[in-house]
Amino acid sequence: MAILDKSKRLKKELTLFNIYTIATGTTIASGFFLLPGLAFAEAGPGMVLSYLLASIPVFPALLSKAELATAMPRSGGVYYFLDRSMGPLWGTVGGLGTWLALILKTAFALVGMGAYVSLFLPEVPLQPLAIGLAILFGIVNLGARRRHLPECAGGGLTADPGRF
Repeated sequence: MAILDKSKRLKKELTLFNIYTIATGTTIASGFFLLPGLAFAEAGPGMVLSYLLASIPVFPALLSKAELATAMPRSGGVYYFLDRSMGPLWGTVGGLGTWLALILKTAFALVGMGAYVSLFLPEVPLQPLAIGLAILFGIVNLGARRRHLPECAGGGLTADPGRF
């Protein structure tokens, strides 16, 4: 592996506390405890089998992405990997695909959060609640100078509605 000069290396500015709060917020807020329960209510015991089957194609992709990140330690993710290996057209397609996946993840997460909050406030309709949460998290993100600062201040539960 070629050694990159300092100007091309990733900046290492996150501390252990920053990583901990981001990981905790992602785990708790991603719907890990809410959405599988809803899926189990609909699919029953078949949901466990679905999760196992869904992990089969994800595992090779995970290993490939880890290998690419090791070989090309630069920010940009899928866009950068595809741009460097297959050209700018495929880099753009991959970047737009990642963007679309994050948009859909955020929408599902906001609906999941709305469903969770509606357990405590049943009189509030789900759609306005999800829209209100989207606006709230948008305002939080506009005020953030660096992404990890509000994460730490909020105990890992702010700054990214896509994590919910």
